Amino acid sequence: MLASKTTKLCRALASERRGRWLMTLGLAAGLAVTTTPAASWTAVIQPDPITRQQRCLLSSDSVITAAGHDDTTPIVLIFNGDSLLAITQSELDPSFGDLQLVVDKNPPIHSEKIVQKKILVFDQNLPDLVRQLREGRQVTVYLRFWPTWPATQAFPVNFSLVGFSKMHDARTQNCQPPASANSAAR
Repeated sequence: MLASKTTKLCRALASERRGRWLMTLGLAAGLAVTTTPAASWTAVIQPDPITRQQRCLLSSDSVITAAGHDDTTPIVLIFNGDSLLAITQSELDPSFGDLQLVVDKNPPIHSEKIVQKKILVFDQNLPDLVRQLREGRQVTVYLRFWPTWPATQAFPVNFSLVGFSKMHDARTQNCQPPASANSAAR
């Protein structure tokens, strides 16, 4: 009698383990679907940060980074068709010559072209830069901010390139007006 109770108990535990395993497998499959990275780029018609003319801009998600001693600043990348802009709310410091971007493991692209003290412009060899952005997984922009005394370092800021290619295609096809313009038109 004890043997039959033990056998029933073992079968019940095995069945419970199988059920847990199937539930865990189902949860893992569900997580695999939900953890797919969302597109981190949008295509919207709005004023160009440099020219102030309305145009379709590709914008990355904003990233907060250190800007020196106890300061932080948001950074956003914007592609306006003529250049890739790294826009910050802190003043940039080009004096060390180390402002650059790197797509994946490609060679760095340097720039000393700063507009309005807070916009770093990458516009050299644009077709190759766009190709790298479309094919890449991540772009890292190295920024240095002023005034920070004593000097600190160039801060690496990482941006995902998920969705860049799709938005680059949308830029020439069906760029959307900002959400506020859509709701105002209704």
